This record gives sequence, structure tokens and C-alpha cells, in this order.
Amino acid sequence: MSQPIVDVIHRLAAEGKAVTTATVRARLSGPVNMAELISLVNRYRSAPESLPAAAPAEPSSEQSPEQRLLALEEKVRMLEARLARLEESAV
Repeated sequence: MSQPIVDVIHRLAAEGKAVTTATVRARLSGPVNMAELISLVNRYRSAPESLPAAAPAEPSSEQSPEQRLLALEEKVRMLEARLARLEESAV
């Protein structure tokens, strides 16, 4: 499984943006295995919780406090979006 694709899918979902092959591809740099991209996007659409969690950002000793805060805010947004999806599926 391509972790960069999964990470982009989670980021788009956390931002409340549409998760499509086009939006995911636009966020990725470099060549992409389109079969895998399509498969992961379809898997996310049918069962978002079936994708593994996004790779945690490695804490770097070089990160400034502002960078660490931004990373934590992004993680909170992703977790809130995941919680909202879980709550919606439970209703």
C-alpha cells in the first residue's frame, strides 16, 4: 500500500475536501501508480475506516514551536474529521 496516497486521502478528508482521484493526484508529487490510487480512493469511499491511519509526522528536533503547533493542529483536524465520519456512520 502506498502510504503517501493514504496520507493525502486523510489530509483531504480532514480539510473537508472531496476525495477523488483527481484531488489526490494533484496533491502528490512525482509518478503515481494509478491502479493503486483508484483502488485506495474507491476503498476510502466505500469504507473510510478501512484505510490505515495516516503516518504520524516524525517529530524533528529542528522543528520550531510554530511548526510543532501547526502539525498538532493538523492532527486534531484529521482526528475531528475521523470522529465526525464515525459518528455519522453510527447514526
